[in-house]
Amino acid sequence: MNAKKLCACTVAGVVFSLAIAYWAVAYPTIFPTGTTIYNPDESYSSYILISDHSSQGNHPSAKVRAESTAPDDIRLIDMNGNVVHTWKVKAYFNKRSRLLPNGHLVYVGPNETVTEYDWDGNVVWEHEGIASVNDLRILPNNNRLFIAHELLPDEFQMQVEDVTIAPWWSPRKRGSVEHQRGADIYEVNMDKEVVWEWHAYNHLDLNRFSPVTPEGDWLHMNSIQPLPENKWYDAGDERFKPGNILINPRNIDMLFIVDRETKKIVWEWTHDYKGGLSHCHEPEMIEKGLPGAGNIILFDNGLFPKHRSHNGQTFIIEFDPTTKEIVWKYETEGYANLKFFSKTMGTQRRLKNGNTFIVEDNTGRLFQVKPDGEIVWEYVNRGGTTRPFPVPYDFTPQLRELTRPEELAVTPPNNLEWHLEPDVLRNRN
Repeated sequence: MNAKKLCACTVAGVVFSLAIAYWAVAYPTIFPTGTTIYNPDESYSSYILISDHSSQGNHPSAKVRAESTAPDDIRLIDMNGNVVHTWKVKAYFNKRSRLLPNGHLVYVGPNETVTEYDWDGNVVWEHEGIASVNDLRILPNNNRLFIAHELLPDEFQMQVEDVTIAPWWSPRKRGSVEHQRGADIYEVNMDKEVVWEWHAYNHLDLNRFSPVTPEGDWLHMNSIQPLPENKWYDAGDERFKPGNILINPRNIDMLFIVDRETKKIVWEWTHDYKGGLSHCHEPEMIEKGLPGAGNIILFDNGLFPKHRSHNGQTFIIEFDPTTKEIVWKYETEGYANLKFFSKTMGTQRRLKNGNTFIVEDNTGRLFQVKPDGEIVWEYVNRGGTTRPFPVPYDFTPQLRELTRPEELAVTPPNNLEWHLEPDVLRNRN
């Protein structure tokens, strides 16, 4: 389908999506924070690495909300919300970080800077000049994979077409005015040398795009995963060779696998459930030893979907990459049931006991569900989050020295019966 037809067929859904997606992120002004649900017997208990997107959640004061800033800390908490360890970092709203088995923290910070801190917060390595937008990965040889959204070289920008989307929208000057940013991957060694690179403009259709994204934001690749060992490759399917890279160009609602050696795209996928993939995040192949091993699981945000049944509703999708069929999903039920939605960002992780860890980043809500969808743990952060993830109790030498935290059950009140009393009644005693 050419770009003009692609745009025309999505306009009706996009207009409705824009309206409901912005409405759907509404959140109560007053709500409890911290651990709000915890069933230790049904949960996979661990520490959680968490960082804040902003210093305030919803607040009655517009002034406080307007002046909210990005905090300068990344924390390890336990399941009851107690802080176990903290790193002070350069303040940044999009604090993507990964904890290494030696206790070091690798952090994507401001100004295209990636910093590695030791357990005590000392800087032990730093790299500048490649953005590493939204994700980075540490390879087995300790090299790092970075993502960049760089401007297309002129020879490729010249191939981008202007498009008239619909009579009531201004034409998109994608080729003549907007300079498009691509999706670029760099492998950098500890000497800060680029030893491998890949550029989407060599492999993807420059004129396939989403008409509702910011000008110049062609792909917005937000996550990458070097494939782990898996049963598909063991059975002889070369597409799933460990080390090949699963990529997510969010804005065109497709996933691809890049062959490390040839740099060619060897696999692609999308779905059509309730209007199809909708600006998803964090696709990952589930590792060996975990329930669902070899399947791919992702956070389907529900931003700009092509059907109203997906508007403002996020899904967690797990699928078989060989048959491309969905084998499990998590979604809230009911007409206009907007109890699970993150317009942007978001993550999920399959856990050892078969539960799934989920993060609704826009609201700062972290939760864990059983395979049947029952929520057995929930934590509400003080502000939005940036893709937290679980950390096993024994993951680093430093954590192994700590006393295992108490796992205290938290049973929430019945929301149908829980109300705030007027001040005069609350203050009598």
